[in-house]
Amino acid sequence: MPEYLAPGVYIEEVQFGSSPIQGVSTSTAGFVAVTGSGPVLGPLLSFVDFERVATTSLGVNLPLAVRGFFENGGQRCFISQIAATDPLESGLADLDDQAISVICCPDDATIQNSAAIMAAHCERRKDRICILQSPQPIVPVATHQPPVPSSYAAYYYPWIRVTSLDGSSTVMVPPCGHVAGVYALTDTARGVWVAPANATLVGVTALSQDLTAAESDTLNSRGIDVIRPLQGFRVWGARTTTDQDSDYRYVPVRRFMIFLEQSLYQGLQWAVFEPNGPALWAVVRSSIENFLRNVWRQGALQGSTQQEAFFVRCDLTTMTQNDLDNGRLICIVGIAPVAPAEFVILQIGVWTQCPPNPRDH
Repeated sequence: MPEYLAPGVYIEEVQFGSSPIQGVSTSTAGFVAVTGSGPVLGPLLSFVDFERVATTSLGVNLPLAVRGFFENGGQRCFISQIAATDPLESGLADLDDQAISVICCPDDATIQNSAAIMAAHCERRKDRICILQSPQPIVPVATHQPPVPSSYAAYYYPWIRVTSLDGSSTVMVPPCGHVAGVYALTDTARGVWVAPANATLVGVTALSQDLTAAESDTLNSRGIDVIRPLQGFRVWGARTTTDQDSDYRYVPVRRFMIFLEQSLYQGLQWAVFEPNGPALWAVVRSSIENFLRNVWRQGALQGSTQQEAFFVRCDLTTMTQNDLDNGRLICIVGIAPVAPAEFVILQIGVWTQCPPNPRDH
């Protein structure tokens, strides 16, 4: 503290303790593989990194999924290894300490109730989404349904054919690794609020089943995201499997909310133990508003004005005296996320302009 030598008014700038809220990373993937028990591998930043630590027990699906992840834009992943007799929950738990936003299991077809287990894991943590995939042999379109309803799960159909690791043949594999790469590429190039769809899958040579437009429509309406042969092989859908929560029907909306919640959670840790009064409320409100204003300007929120895009309230209307007495600071945040334009409708008509009448001249 400075020394004051004479009576008077002195002004000093002080740091309240707050800092700008930073957006968390959303592009790190976690793989659970039935390869035999082993340590968590990672972080892996390239397929070369994977090859450096890979063993002969890693099977077929995992290496090709990891290769597809990096080929399609993935930048960072972790791999949890479990034995065939280990519960899937143990493999997921091994990834708890990693900042992962997408999880998948290339061997999920060999694990009973894998979809329900993975969705429950994501719903409990609320910081990641799982990529699920159809089983083999392919289930007929007429009877195909997602294995679990959840806004934290996205389900993809069908399997994809890729070149084997040695390049001598092709192999049919589940698409989760390639799709996770599309998620990562979309996040880094455009933002987590953009649908990871209409992207050409790199490294895919064929599908286990080519879908017609009608079949694709049928599956999409049930919450199944399809891969279609459209100038290459494209991810054609961005829906979660939820059958009740219409607010979280779309993958980018759920993932944006995860991004928002985790960013605010981490960015407001400084406020814990600060004096719970109007000065703190104002700084918390300002920090959140600045963060939301930035993502709104990037196109993540609807509305032509800030007032239409979001609101933040943190004052005596959001807290009671009982809340204050018990150390609770309650802030209410409302946002209007952007949903993908699934249906682009062009209304086109024939306009016949009558020729001018000579009598009018």
